[in-house]
Amino acid sequence: MAKLVSGLTVVLLLVLTVGCSFQHEQTQSHADIIGTIIEVNEQDNQILIEHDDVKGSATNLIWISLDQDSEIIVGGVAKSKLNNLLISKKVEVWIKDLIAQSSPPQALANKVIIQ
Repeated sequence: MAKLVSGLTVVLLLVLTVGCSFQHEQTQSHADIIGTIIEVNEQDNQILIEHDDVKGSATNLIWISLDQDSEIIVGGVAKSKLNNLLISKKVEVWIKDLIAQSSPPQALANKVIIQ
């Protein structure tokens, strides 16, 4: 009986460990935009990003707006506002809706993770 309980405990720990790490990798790899913050507009709660992966786009810049529902994580801590200290930081963005085809393009963020 003790072997059964310890065996089930090991299996449960293994499943939890693999499941949690898989979910973390999945979240990280599905960012719509990955790049570097080059400008912060604190008044309008926007960041200008130079994104790393440009496919078929005329520019590698994009303005990202944040609203009251946008999730902002800076260095692993949830934040509610942006500031100029974030310039030159790496960023991952999940877009809420469509990207406006302006110059540079603009989008509303669902989630922003800043290193």
